[in-house]
Amino acid sequence: MTVETAFANVEACPVDPVMDIMDKYSRDTYQKKIDVSVGVYKSEDGSVFTLPSIKEAKRRLAANDPGHSYTNMRGIPEYIEGARKVIFGPATSTTIASVQTISGTGAIHMGMAFLNKIQRTKYVIGVPAWDNYIPMVKHMGGEVQTYRHYDPQTGRVDFDALLTAIREVPAGSVFILQACCHNPTGADYSREQWEQIASAISKYNHFTLFDIAYQGLASGSLDEDAWPVRYFMDQKMEFMVCQSFSKNLGLYSERAGCLHVVGRDSVHVQNVQSQLVSLFRLECSFAPAFGARLVAQITNDEKLRSQWLEEVFQMSARIKKIRHIIMDKLVKLETPGKWDHVVKQKGMFWYSGLSQNQVRMLIDDYHVYMTLNGRVNVTGLNSSNIDYFCRSIDQVVRTTSK
Repeated sequence: MTVETAFANVEACPVDPVMDIMDKYSRDTYQKKIDVSVGVYKSEDGSVFTLPSIKEAKRRLAANDPGHSYTNMRGIPEYIEGARKVIFGPATSTTIASVQTISGTGAIHMGMAFLNKIQRTKYVIGVPAWDNYIPMVKHMGGEVQTYRHYDPQTGRVDFDALLTAIREVPAGSVFILQACCHNPTGADYSREQWEQIASAISKYNHFTLFDIAYQGLASGSLDEDAWPVRYFMDQKMEFMVCQSFSKNLGLYSERAGCLHVVGRDSVHVQNVQSQLVSLFRLECSFAPAFGARLVAQITNDEKLRSQWLEEVFQMSARIKKIRHIIMDKLVKLETPGKWDHVVKQKGMFWYSGLSQNQVRMLIDDYHVYMTLNGRVNVTGLNSSNIDYFCRSIDQVVRTTSK
């Protein structure tokens, strides 16, 4: 008797493109190979950077081991308190509902799950965007409209495209906006533009989902990079913030995130808080504790927090320095094209403008690994490989421009 499998009609999913590049890089035996694909902050020696403040927080946690019991369905209270201070500043508010999440991705997923409950299922996304936004919206049963975020001619945001989208999409749409260090383009809005965005979103009764995964790495200041979020709050707007500590604390595998929902009055926010806890109970029950406890150590201790702020400043300064070196080398090589967009953009990622064909040449012929959209993690570059990197780009651009 033949027993049929229940999985006969299950199709294989395509391989994640970033993971595919990582796999190819790991199998490449070329001595000068370079990885600028994955979004992790790397040190000058090419290793994934562990912040000294994290090392100290781990030492303290080991000395006062809290054990492994269940925590709280809302999340570890001192972690949530610290996360709130990082994004909203020291002032307390009774109009914020918060829940600990499985990093920024989990925060976005939880946010979408909550928005489903209040019938906010039409999303508006600037493209190019983080690869996961649109699949996540569709997975949650939502609808997506897009507008052009980045103008390749100027190397900056296409601000008119956003304002047009705000005017023309259905009222009550959800705009997914990155507060700083736009992934993948590095093209951020100015304060004046954020003020116009807030005004337009309020006028047309839209809702904002802020994604802030790189706070501090644009300007070097946590407060400066959180300005758009705090401005929206000052304007008494309702919105949500999806927060991650993967990048600015280097806690990639610990999945430390938070979802904050900002309302106008404390009564309704209490109801929102109960809904967030209920949703998290259905999905995960209790959030992981270790990474969150490290964050809590740093964000609630004045000395450790000051140390962390200085480390973030130094990380951002190094990113800016690498950007200038790239531009200077390409200009010196007289590489065809304009390269000032390297220094116009902010954060870890340089949106190079290289075509897929050029990227494939860099990978296959020069062993320089980046995502196929031409996004470069500049922290993967250092004094020992940046010259080879720039010369490789120069050769590829010259070859393909003939």
